[in-house]
Amino acid sequence: MRGSIWGVVALVAASGLALPVAGQAPRSRNTTVTMGNPSSVALLPYTAEFKITNVKTLASGATITNESTQVVVLDSQGRWMNATTFVPLSGDQTPITRVTVMDPVARTNSSWTIPGQKATVTQMPAPGAQHNCATTATAPIHYNSGISGVKPTVEELGTQTIQGVEAHGRRITTTIPAGAIGNDAPLVSTTETWAAIAPAALRSLFVRKVSDDPQSGKMTRELTNYTLAEPDASVFQPPEGYEIVNKPAPGSACPVQAGTESSTAPTPPPPPEQ
Repeated sequence: MRGSIWGVVALVAASGLALPVAGQAPRSRNTTVTMGNPSSVALLPYTAEFKITNVKTLASGATITNESTQVVVLDSQGRWMNATTFVPLSGDQTPITRVTVMDPVARTNSSWTIPGQKATVTQMPAPGAQHNCATTATAPIHYNSGISGVKPTVEELGTQTIQGVEAHGRRITTTIPAGAIGNDAPLVSTTETWAAIAPAALRSLFVRKVSDDPQSGKMTRELTNYTLAEPDASVFQPPEGYEIVNKPAPGSACPVQAGTESSTAPTPPPPPEQ
């Protein structure tokens, strides 16, 4: 059964086939799950499909376009899955799907690719274990958050219905003045996000995001379909026949010195926009 489920996920992402539209599948039970902060809005189970397009314009005026599709799933137990499929540039290439799963029930974070042979399953740290680091004083790490004097402007865009979902839009515009980074003219970049406000199950999920940067190009991520229903539990498991590579919980291990990476377990982002 697991193998067939993942065959469907890969086929949907690669071919652009639509998931059932909301209303075509039975509504989920009256169960809710709250991710992260207990005071956050409770979410109902759902399956959402997105299309992602990246367009980069070269100095010659030519463009390079890359496309991918994404399936995000949340169930009533708080299990979360993200499957991103990269669309091949030519017909003779095989689509590759990268999957990450956060399972608070089994207390594991998992990842694998399709096609593939292995799945990595990392145990989550025991509650409180990641806070057992010694309190030895170390020099603080400072990060450059941007260019001095450059302040983005925020514009509220009101509401819009996207694929049957009511969403609120916001645009952030940042202008880097000429000469700030060696540029001979101002560089204007924008990020536009549309967060769902209804139905409640999708609240705060970004149903559309458009980033336009003269240095990196334009990226569009938009909801193409969704279903409000309890997903099959098999989507949170590796495909049948995969070798499982288990990794223990990192526990209370700490960075050796300031500036090194922490060894805490990787945690995928919560369902509302990773």
